[in-house]
Amino acid sequence: MSTDEPAGALRLRDFPKLVQLRREAKERERLLREPDLTYLFWESTLRCNLRCAHCGSSCEARSPLRELDTKEILATLDTIAEDFDTSRMFVSITGGEPLMRKDLFEVVAHMTRLGMRSCIVTNGVLLDARNAARLYDAGMRTVTVSIDGLEGTHEAVRGKGSYRAALAALGHARAAGLTTIEAVTCVRPANLGELPEIERAVRDAGAELWRVITIDRMGRGGLGGQESSDLWLAPPQIRTLFDFVETRRAELERERSPLDVRFSCGGFLGVRRERTVRPESGQCFAGSAIASILCDGQVGACPSIPREWAAQGSVREQRFSTIWRERFETYRDLEWRKSGPCEGCSWFDTCLGGGLHERLVQPEEFCWLDRQGG
Repeated sequence: MSTDEPAGALRLRDFPKLVQLRREAKERERLLREPDLTYLFWESTLRCNLRCAHCGSSCEARSPLRELDTKEILATLDTIAEDFDTSRMFVSITGGEPLMRKDLFEVVAHMTRLGMRSCIVTNGVLLDARNAARLYDAGMRTVTVSIDGLEGTHEAVRGKGSYRAALAALGHARAAGLTTIEAVTCVRPANLGELPEIERAVRDAGAELWRVITIDRMGRGGLGGQESSDLWLAPPQIRTLFDFVETRRAELERERSPLDVRFSCGGFLGVRRERTVRPESGQCFAGSAIASILCDGQVGACPSIPREWAAQGSVREQRFSTIWRERFETYRDLEWRKSGPCEGCSWFDTCLGGGLHERLVQPEEFCWLDRQGG
């Protein structure tokens, strides 16, 4: 298929992949009827030691909310362990910057005792050798560090001195014994041409997985923050990004390289791109297999979903499992997703309305078929 053809174009050889994608969509529909929680976000804080230009949460040095204290989050985790099979549960600890919480290591150790696997998503500045070792001792085995370009382009959005600290964090995590070391890059026009060099930098620093994502129009990355043209990829740039990832994945597979490169945003990319820029379906499981505990105790799904829409209740007022089982009606209703841009779309049975947080924060620009243009 030519890159000038529509992203939704279908070739004869695509049909076996399409059959698999439709089967996966049916499984997502089943989960909407029979939710099965296996992935939990804990938005540990909205405090951050940096002030990144593209921060979706607009984090500052102080949190605007009354955040859960140690006793509250430990008690909530205890109820989750009583009500769910924690051996099947992975917890992604996000922020803000999680290492701003002094009790982070205590909470991670408690998760480990309860049978939960956990990871941390960090800007890396505070992830020195000591903190990496403390995370390992608490039972954590996965860390994700943000690397948003080479030194100049990274620091243009994250601040002076942050680049080398972030690269060093990958090495500290490796040296501490963590077994899954990830780097994640928010791709924007300024760093699109640097992708080969960024790959080498994160690989040499110790990463075994490099995930590339795009920036949503939310928080400081939204229309009220930095100019959208500085952060938002145009359709030809999206295609360039996908071509790069697709080529590198094929090359690395031929080389039997231990490095994994993948696109990591949600939503249906079109049959051609699915399974070529990432190894599995990247569709949205918010509210069906994914939930989040926000920093103030509100319960939602993906923490990137706007708070005014996300919150289904608070663990300060109700048991987490009660909220999960008795709320989330809007998350699990497909009918409203068929409206607007999705109304009458022939791909709806495969896509099911795209990534939920993207749809809510940029309702006219969430469809990945449209975003690729062509």
